[in-house]
Amino acid sequence: MSTETPLPLPPNPEAPAPRACVVLLGGRQFAVDVADAREVVMLDTTTPVPGAPAELLGVMNLRGSVLPVVEARPLLGLPVRATTDRALVLADGARRAAVLIEAVLGLTTLDAMRPSEPRPDTLTLGELESDSGGRATLLDGRAVLAALRRAWDPIVAGGSR
Repeated sequence: MSTETPLPLPPNPEAPAPRACVVLLGGRQFAVDVADAREVVMLDTTTPVPGAPAELLGVMNLRGSVLPVVEARPLLGLPVRATTDRALVLADGARRAAVLIEAVLGLTTLDAMRPSEPRPDTLTLGELESDSGGRATLLDGRAVLAALRRAWDPIVAGGSR
């Protein structure tokens, strides 16, 4: 048994930089870490859930799994715009939801952006500004999911509001 302390590994210069998906939501740009975003889906059929809160628009079938479809704009203090047919699937472990979005604007590396001071709310992690002057609010995908789930968990579990 060796008592030598192992040398730390040098940083991997080829390790990918953290990335974020930039979307349009309520007319504003938001970025979500790709670790929290699973995919963008086109909404086909959404089945309403009786007695559900307003932010739970219904559920959809995503490759055999039932997935809640939610409206997050009011939660973020944004106006609800025209109906959209796109959603960003957020996930935190087994928790998943399809959050309505207006458009996908692309992917960016978080290293290429400079975070500002965090905001006082708990759903965002600050503003990001690129070298080219573009700005996006960095959403905490897990916190958004948790806030939405608090509203509908009693309904999904068969309880009442």
